[in-house]
Amino acid sequence: MLDGYDTQVIALVAPVLGPEWNLDSSAFGPVFAAGLFGLMLGSIAFGGVADRYGRKPVICAACLAFGLLALLTPLSSSPLELAAFRFFTGIGLGAAIPNLMTLTAEHAPGKRRALAAGAMFCGFPLGALLGGLAAPGLIAIGGWQGLFILGGVLPIIMVLPLLLFLAESPEWRGRTEKADREIIRLRSLFGGTLAIVTPLLWLAFIANLLVMYFLINWLPILFAADGADLGRSTMTSVLLNLGGIGGCLGVTPLVDRFGALKVMPLIFGATALAILAIGVIPAGSSIMIIAILMAGFGTMGAQMGCNAFAMFIYPAAWRASGLGWALSIGRIGSVAGPLLGGLLLALHFEPSELFLVIGPIAMVPGLLFIAIKRIALRQKQRTNAFSA
Repeated sequence: MLDGYDTQVIALVAPVLGPEWNLDSSAFGPVFAAGLFGLMLGSIAFGGVADRYGRKPVICAACLAFGLLALLTPLSSSPLELAAFRFFTGIGLGAAIPNLMTLTAEHAPGKRRALAAGAMFCGFPLGALLGGLAAPGLIAIGGWQGLFILGGVLPIIMVLPLLLFLAESPEWRGRTEKADREIIRLRSLFGGTLAIVTPLLWLAFIANLLVMYFLINWLPILFAADGADLGRSTMTSVLLNLGGIGGCLGVTPLVDRFGALKVMPLIFGATALAILAIGVIPAGSSIMIIAILMAGFGTMGAQMGCNAFAMFIYPAAWRASGLGWALSIGRIGSVAGPLLGGLLLALHFEPSELFLVIGPIAMVPGLLFIAIKRIALRQKQRTNAFSA
C-alpha cells in the first residue's frame, strides 16, 4: 500500500506543481522516470543481497529509507531537486518490492503461491487508490507537500512492527550450506532452457511495465489537459487502481488453475483493447469508466501473472535474484513509459492519441508468452516452470 501510494502521488501533484512552477506537463516525464530508474537500481542491487542475508532485513531497511526520503521531498523547489528525491526514494522502494513478493510466495502453499502473491500485491493499487481519494483534501489542507509528508511518516511507523512480527522466509532459513547464501551470479538465470525463456520474460516485463507506469503517471494529467478539474482527473487514478485490485485478485487464481502460459495472452489482448478504447471513447461517457477499470485490471493483474511465472521458473536459491532481475530489467519499461508520454506531448500529440500509441504495446507481452509456450511444447519439458 505504501509503495502504491508513493508511486501514485507524484502523478497527482503534477497538475498542481505545473502552474505553481510554471512548467508544461511534458516537463514531468523526467521526474516520473527518475523515481522509476531508482526502482530499477534498487531491485537489481538488493535482490541478490536478500538471497544472501535474508528477506526481512532488506525489507525493513528499505522501508525506513524510502520513508525518510519521502519526508525530504517537500524540500524540493525545482524539477531537478524533485527528480533527485524521487530517484533515491525509488531505490528504497525497489529494494522492498521483489523481496516482499518472494517472502509472500515462500510462506504460501505451493498451489496457492500465485494467489498469495496477488493478494499481497493488491496493496499497491489499494494504496494508489487511497492516495487518489485523499489527494484533493490533503492538497487543500497542506498543499502538495502534505501528500509526501504522509507518505514518509507511514513507512517509518511501519519499521518497528516489521522488525517485531515479520517472519523470515522458511525456505531461506532452511538452507544450511554456505554456498547457498552467496550472491547468485547472473549467468545462473540463463542455464538450459532459461537461456531463451529468461530474455523473453524480461521483454514481457519491459513492455507491460511501460504500459502500466504510463497509465499510472499520465492518466490524471492527460484528463486534466482535456479540461477535467482536480477531482475528476484524480478519479481516473482511483478507477485505474480499483481495476488493478480486481486484476490482482482475479488473474492469479486463473494462473494457479490454468497456468500462466494459457491465461496471460488473453489478459494482454483484452488490456490492449481497453487502452485503445480510452483513446477513442468520449471522456464523459460511462463506457470510459469501464475502459479505465479494464485497463487497470489487465495491466496490474497481468503483472502479477508475470511475477508468479518468474517465481515458479527459478529455484528457491535464486528466486529473489530471478524475480529481482526480471523486475529490474522491466523497470526499463517503467522508465520509458513516462518518458514516452512526455516526448509525445512535446511533439504536440493530443492526449487521446497517446492511448492509440500505447495500446498496441500492451499486446507485445502476450505474443512473448505465446512464444514461451511454443518453446515449452517443442522441447517437451513438463516442469513446474511451464505449468506455473
